[in-house]
Amino acid sequence: MIAGVGIDILKISRIKVELAPKILSEEEFKIFNEIKLEKRRLEYLAGRFSVKEAIIKAIGSTKYKITMKEITVLNDELGRPFVKSPTYNDIKLFISLSHEIDNCVGLCIIENV
Repeated sequence: MIAGVGIDILKISRIKVELAPKILSEEEFKIFNEIKLEKRRLEYLAGRFSVKEAIIKAIGSTKYKITMKEITVLNDELGRPFVKSPTYNDIKLFISLSHEIDNCVGLCIIENV
């Protein structure tokens, strides 16, 4: 059964590199620092912000509370985003992230297990 849904859309130009330490987990920050192109760095940061905002919105309908820095979103070997942490015993998080020219969108669906 679905326990929560969250979605967020963001104009990439609104995100600033200086916000990275407030948005990214340590593991994400290492990846961010390895990205050479400024445009790609902003896309990465905006995407992580958007999907984390969606996660926070979805989790708001559960008993849990969380901050952006406590969430780690990585990509699997095929490039699909997934939530590495946090993990919960009673809910499962499904996410999606997309970029289109000037915007990015993040989606989170929470399922009771």
